[in-house]
Amino acid sequence: MALIIPGVEVKVVKEVLAPQLAPSGVLGLVGIVENPSAAVGRAASWRSFIDGFGAASAFSLPEAAQALGNGVFELVVCPVACSSTASVKVPAATGNATAFTLAARAPGPWGNAISVSIQSRQIPTGKKLESGEDETRTVFDLIARYAGSDYKEVHRNLSADPADQIRNARDVLAAQSQLLRIGEDRDKLKPPKDSPDSKDASAAPYALAGASDADPDAYRQALAQLENEADVDMVLVSVQDTRDATRVGRIYADVISHCDRMSARSQGRIGFGEVPGATPAEIASAADKLTGTLVSDRFVLVAPAGVVGAVAGTTGSLDYFQSPTFKRLSGLGEPAPALGVEAQQELLRKNVVPIVAQRGRGIIVIRGLTTDGDQISVRRVADHAVRGVKTIGELFIGRLNNEEGRGALKQKLVEFLVQMQKEGAIVPSTDGTDPAFKLNVYSSQQDFAQGIVRVDLAVRPVRAIDYIYATVLVQV
Repeated sequence: MALIIPGVEVKVVKEVLAPQLAPSGVLGLVGIVENPSAAVGRAASWRSFIDGFGAASAFSLPEAAQALGNGVFELVVCPVACSSTASVKVPAATGNATAFTLAARAPGPWGNAISVSIQSRQIPTGKKLESGEDETRTVFDLIARYAGSDYKEVHRNLSADPADQIRNARDVLAAQSQLLRIGEDRDKLKPPKDSPDSKDASAAPYALAGASDADPDAYRQALAQLENEADVDMVLVSVQDTRDATRVGRIYADVISHCDRMSARSQGRIGFGEVPGATPAEIASAADKLTGTLVSDRFVLVAPAGVVGAVAGTTGSLDYFQSPTFKRLSGLGEPAPALGVEAQQELLRKNVVPIVAQRGRGIIVIRGLTTDGDQISVRRVADHAVRGVKTIGELFIGRLNNEEGRGALKQKLVEFLVQMQKEGAIVPSTDGTDPAFKLNVYSSQQDFAQGIVRVDLAVRPVRAIDYIYATVLVQV
C-alpha cells in the first residue's frame, strides 16, 4: 500500500533457505519377519526392531542385527508375505494323552534349522491320592537349538495339557521363546514329519521341517513399498533360500530395476546382494551366473554369504564420499568359507566384493565396488549431488522466471557444491586445471515462455586410493 502521510514502510522478505538433506545411510531392508502382516516400519536400534517386528525376526532377518551393529543410520523394514512355517508333531508323552505341534515363530525356511529335544517326567503336585500315595503330574523339559549357531533355549516343567494352567507350554513359549510357539489349528502348516514311532516323547530330537521361501513376486511386492520412503539410499533384500542362483538373480534384478526407477526420481539408491555357496568353487560358479545379468552401477554383490548386512551397515555408517574398501566389519565370526588370495582375485575380476579375515585388521571389505566395476563411493557422491539439486530446485518452483530468480537459484546451488568440495566429496583435477564442479543456469526464449529453467552441472567425485605402486632405489 502506498503511503499518504509521510513516513517509512518496511517490508521483511525471508531469504530462501535450503533444507538440510536427509542423512545418508538409511537402509531399506526387505525380508520375512515374525509378523508378515506388519506395515512398513523404522528401527534405529535393536530394541525398536525387536519390539516392532518380533523376537523371531532376529533369525528370519539376520541382516538387521548386522546392519545395526555396524552403524547404519536407520532401518526401513518392509515385511515379505510368507505363509509357509516349519513345524513338527510331538506325540503324547508317557502318562499324558495330549499331543501337540511345535511351529517356528516366524514363517520361512529359517525354521527348518530348529531342532528340539523333549524330556518328560513325573513331578509331585503336593496332594495325596485316596490310596495315600503322592499325586503326580506329567511335565517335560524342552530344549531348542538353532543350527549354525550356539543359540539354545531351555524351558523346564512344561505341560501340554490345555487345561493345565501351571507352566502351560503355549503360554510359556509365547512369552519366553524366540524360536518356537505351539501350532494353532488356523495355521497353514504343511503336514509335519511325525516323530519316531514311539509314545515316549523322550525319543527326540525332533527337527522342524516343511517350510519354503516366499516366491519372487512376494519379494517384489514388498520391495515396491520402499518407493514411498524418499530418504532411503540403500536397499537390501534378504533372500532366505539361496540354493537356486537363477531365482536369486531374478530377485536381485528386481532390486536393480527398483534402484534405477528411483534414480529417475532423483532418489538414487544402491542395492546389496550376496553370492551363495558353501565352497570357493561353488561361490565362483554362482558368481558367474549372477554377474552376467546383474551388471549395474547401482548394485553390489558380496561373497561369501552371511555378511552382506554388515557390509551395508558399514557403508551406511561412513560419510557418503568415503569408500568401504579395507573397512573393518563388526559382530561377525570368521567368514565361511575362507577365501584365499586366488579366490579373491577371481571374484574381484568379476566385480564381486570379497569379505575376508586378515591378521591385524579383523574382518574387512577387500574392495568396495559395484558390479560394473566402479567405486561405491563415487555412485553415492553423484546421488548426493542429485538429491541436493532436486531439493534446492524445488524451493524455486512457482517463482518468477527472470534473471534475478535464475541468479538466486545458481547462488544456492553454488553454496551447496562448495560445501561438498569443503567436505572432500568433490575435488579438482589432479593437475589443478579443472575445478571440482561446473555450473550453468540458463533459460532460452522458448524455455522462458514455458516456464523452464535449465541447470547444467558437472561434478568430479573424489576417488579412494585402492592401489599404491612404490619404487625403492637401493643405494650403495
